[in-house]
Amino acid sequence: MPTCTDFAAAPLLDDMSGVLSTSRIAAVPGMVLHEDGVRRLVLNTWYSDNGERQNLLVVALSHNDAMGILKPWNSAMNVDWAQRRSIKAQSPQPSNRRWWLAVTLDEQRRYKGANAFRDGHPCEMCSERATDPNLQTRNPCRRAHAHAWNQVGFWEDQSRIHGVHYVLGVLADDLDQARETARGICERIATVGHL
Repeated sequence: MPTCTDFAAAPLLDDMSGVLSTSRIAAVPGMVLHEDGVRRLVLNTWYSDNGERQNLLVVALSHNDAMGILKPWNSAMNVDWAQRRSIKAQSPQPSNRRWWLAVTLDEQRRYKGANAFRDGHPCEMCSERATDPNLQTRNPCRRAHAHAWNQVGFWEDQSRIHGVHYVLGVLADDLDQARETARGICERIATVGHL
């Protein structure tokens, strides 16, 4: 995929891998799936309560990819079928400029805020727990993508946190720029319906 510098989603799609075959069950937020002739960005993944269905919240990358569905939509599939189903996918390449943001949208799909994680950034979760909370250290983060994904999962388990939750992997020089980019992408999804 060529780099995308002419629209708001460019920081999501720069530095992507080539299209590779993978199992659908391996799809995670941040991947671009090439399925049924269209490209879809995975915003969130989860499993039904009994663990029998894999759910992907996806958004189309262009109007042509949207095929008339101008909003994010849920693509569900039985887990046993998803494990056997091979799809083509692109993954974000590692970058010290990539921020993984767990984004929250309110009931009207307006941007409420985001928790950000970045590989190499000081991280309390990647450090051993100190017995004294005042002595807690922060090691460089090794699992920023997983931390963002886990944050979204935590929010969804908390019934008091309402709204829609995404994981966005944007390229940015600092946290403020990453959050501003995430806000722009969320507004584009809410108003245009695709990236």
